[in-house]
Amino acid sequence: MKMNTKLTFLLMLILLPLLGGCDEEDDVMEIFTGKTWKLTYIALEGQHQMFNFWNNDTNAAKRSMQLLEQESSFTVEFNGSELTEYVGGDFKALAVNCSLEGNWAANGASRELRLIDIRTSGNDTDVLARAFRTGLTNAIRYSGDSQNLYIYYEDGQTTKYMAFHIK
Repeated sequence: MKMNTKLTFLLMLILLPLLGGCDEEDDVMEIFTGKTWKLTYIALEGQHQMFNFWNNDTNAAKRSMQLLEQESSFTVEFNGSELTEYVGGDFKALAVNCSLEGNWAANGASRELRLIDIRTSGNDTDVLARAFRTGLTNAIRYSGDSQNLYIYYEDGQTTKYMAFHIK
């Protein structure tokens, strides 16, 4: 082997452990904290359009969409710090007339998400607002990055997700 080829081969061997050691764990603090998340839509897992919570009642759907467009409705904020295996802290959310607060914990490796000790005040009659509350209460995992957040939840026999953007 030529000296150049040997040197290249040696460099590749040295760099191989570095390439194999890339961290696949999410930066949970960067994803969740320091921003207000605003609901974009709720869909069935694997789909990308708003779930038909209104059973084709166009007036009810229109009212929900108007409420969704309000700046202060359908928002959630996460505060937290890094713990041993999880990142967690407290959160506050507002549907329309119902606010929720409690604690959260997320694992960057498994992408598991739990919202616990949830306390609610107020009540919403809007179908989408109730679905938002159900989604937060039944959260099981997340995906996303610092610009888009997806919270997956179980709703009976189906898995839905809430898509959020930064407000």
